[in-house]
Amino acid sequence: MDKIDNIFSFFGPSMLFIILIITMYYIYNIMNNPRIFFLDIDDTLLSANNIFIYFKENLSDNNFIKLTPNEYKKYAMKYPKYHFDFCDFDNPIIISESIIESTPILHNLEIVKEHIKNGWDLGILTARGEEDTIRKIIPLWLKKQLKIDFNLKEENIHAVGDRIKIYFGKNDSDKKLNVLIKYWKTSQYKRIKLIDDNESTINLIKSFEKFKFEYIHC
Repeated sequence: MDKIDNIFSFFGPSMLFIILIITMYYIYNIMNNPRIFFLDIDDTLLSANNIFIYFKENLSDNNFIKLTPNEYKKYAMKYPKYHFDFCDFDNPIIISESIIESTPILHNLEIVKEHIKNGWDLGILTARGEEDTIRKIIPLWLKKQLKIDFNLKEENIHAVGDRIKIYFGKNDSDKKLNVLIKYWKTSQYKRIKLIDDNESTINLIKSFEKFKFEYIHC
């Protein structure tokens, strides 16, 4: 009781009432405006190590170039997808190790933390495949990096390059957009936001103004 009396004497009843009202408004706002923050993985959350895309300029030649996910983006602007081999991204062991041994992008993780503190649920929206593997490994990686509690449900983790679960769209950006549109039309979430390093994905989302998606281009 002494502690409570001290709090009252320090703040005064009017200030405590204001704090209570602000707290109640904050809780009400979160409960009535559910929101989800989708996170891209490669070059957004982390820089992956020891996972590559294999590029052939001349398809009849056996020579290839090993590209990191970041290097791939530059080549993908010039060459069709059949010039690339994504076999590493179909290997659960390589995928797991590439995330576990990755370099975290700290600035973007701080952005994620701020959203969690402001009541956002998390989702994953990546161009990678092997969705089952991603669903197992990325929550563990995030838990280690963020060191705070967060709400990331398995059904909100989407790897649009998966070969078993079919995501519709003519390319990765289109597939990501279709996932967001489905959430807008059918989910409980009133606010939907994506953080992604891919300029093509961000520009595509910008062009669909009627859905009012929020985005961070990192």
